[in-house]
Amino acid sequence: MDRYIPLIREFAARDELFHDAVARRLGLHSTDEKVLRLLGHKALTASDLVAYTGLTGAAVTALVDRLERLGYVTRQRDNEDRRRVTITAVPVRLREINRIYRGLNDAMEALLADYQAAEFAVIVDYLTRTTRILAEQAAKVGGEASTNRKARQGRPPDDA
Repeated sequence: MDRYIPLIREFAARDELFHDAVARRLGLHSTDEKVLRLLGHKALTASDLVAYTGLTGAAVTALVDRLERLGYVTRQRDNEDRRRVTITAVPVRLREINRIYRGLNDAMEALLADYQAAEFAVIVDYLTRTTRILAEQAAKVGGEASTNRKARQGRPPDDA
């Protein structure tokens, strides 16, 4: 752990700084850029995005409003249930973002080509499990933040 903690801390910081640089280049907030990357070619509802990201409903609404205004996403009403609205990234804007990521993708592809199949399987397993842990911890911290915010506002937490 003495080697892992400093390494993962620097990795996370470098990843965050890279995403910030991409977002600045696109004229976006880094959270908006990250949600766009998570959305990809999927069509999700605002509720799906809340569950997927751990952001509040109000934050997701504001984020989608910004992305829609800038031409990065569209909202589409369901023909069968007019109350249901899906959010979809605009393909031409995704391609624009993917062009920015091309250099990183090429460098990572070259790096990963150095690993044998068994080593690559370990990397994939580690990243899959780490991603799950990060999502769980973000939900936990987000829930604690919501409880703390309600307490500061004099409201009881949801489980009270």
